[in-house]
Amino acid sequence: MNLFAEIDSNAEQKMTRAQGLAMLKAFLPLAGGAYARERNFDKGPGEHLSVSRLSPFIRRRLISETEILQAVQARHAFSSSEKFISEIFWRTYFKGWLEMRPSIWSEWLASAPHAFEEERYLKACQGKTDIACFNEWAEELRETGYLHNHARMWFASIWIFTLKLPWQWGAAFFLQWLRDGDPASNTLSWRWVAGLHSRGKHYLARADNIERFTNGRFAPYGALDEGALPIVASDPPPAIEPAWPSLLPKNKYLLLLHAEDCLAENLVLPASPEAIIVLPASLGNIALGKHHWLRDRSIDSLDKEALADASMRAAGHFNCPIHVIEGQTADSVDGSENQGIARELIDFASQYQLGDMMTSYLPVGPTQQNIAQITKLLAAEGVHLHQLVRGYDRVCWPHAKRGFFPFKENIPKWLKNLP
Repeated sequence: MNLFAEIDSNAEQKMTRAQGLAMLKAFLPLAGGAYARERNFDKGPGEHLSVSRLSPFIRRRLISETEILQAVQARHAFSSSEKFISEIFWRTYFKGWLEMRPSIWSEWLASAPHAFEEERYLKACQGKTDIACFNEWAEELRETGYLHNHARMWFASIWIFTLKLPWQWGAAFFLQWLRDGDPASNTLSWRWVAGLHSRGKHYLARADNIERFTNGRFAPYGALDEGALPIVASDPPPAIEPAWPSLLPKNKYLLLLHAEDCLAENLVLPASPEAIIVLPASLGNIALGKHHWLRDRSIDSLDKEALADASMRAAGHFNCPIHVIEGQTADSVDGSENQGIARELIDFASQYQLGDMMTSYLPVGPTQQNIAQITKLLAAEGVHLHQLVRGYDRVCWPHAKRGFFPFKENIPKWLKNLP
């Protein structure tokens, strides 16, 4: 029986909380032993039914890690669902790890623009190599915005070790098209494959493994470099303890919604906001050089859909006025948008005669960079933007100082009292 029969085949196209919850409900029967047995099989476009496909919804926090973990625990014993639970916490681990080492993101961001003018990069992205499986995965990513996790690992390994392309360029290609593209998970996963995250431990794509886990769709024997050595580089910087804001505004405030967190109704706020301001989806994008955006504008459209859904729910929950800042829609690459957004926010602060605004915490990535600029512009006009850290992040992220396995030791404890 197809356990996803109740879900529209285009379910992932609807970036709403209701759709995410429907997909979670449909996936729950598989989250135990079935997931553990089938999760590594890439069965091809339209056949990814052995994995949850929840990542685009988690990425925008249309559904939260806490409610997913609670739903899985209510249905399955930890012994049978540990594999799926671990995948949720891998994402959490990567978020915390990068949060304490933001220079890793900055270094990647500085190197990524060089890719777009390189013929080797363009040839690989267009699937014009001599490796059939790689070419089909490149096409699937561009066509659907998704790749099975195992295919992502194979693809990254072939990119780095067989095609001899910089991992930074591959990370740019993924972030350009992935519907669930996350600065932490994407950047650190590419580093992990290259052997830079766990020093000396890289991931090599092997023809027999690809043949087995694609059910024979691909068998690239003789086409891969299966003896490549890991990339060598300097050690990553030591973890910096997060200096998260602890003081929230005591006065009345405006609540800002952004696409990093589309679940405002379950934020623990000091009081209801006077009004809600919806920030532009394009804040999740950033210019790479003079002619390219970090991600395709179709991903901005997904964020816009998620924000529209979030704003409707927030307006009903808080019963207050809501205002939408549209942002830049042109395809030109320039840095003027943040100034315009700041000006509109200052006007709203004046309209409501308030000097405080609040939003959910911005982790390392484009939205954080853009809002950091906006925050400075606001502060110059006497308007203060406060950021609220969710309990789940505050509890888990500081444990991501080393590798995943020391982090993982905390999972049973966290599951007993999920924040």
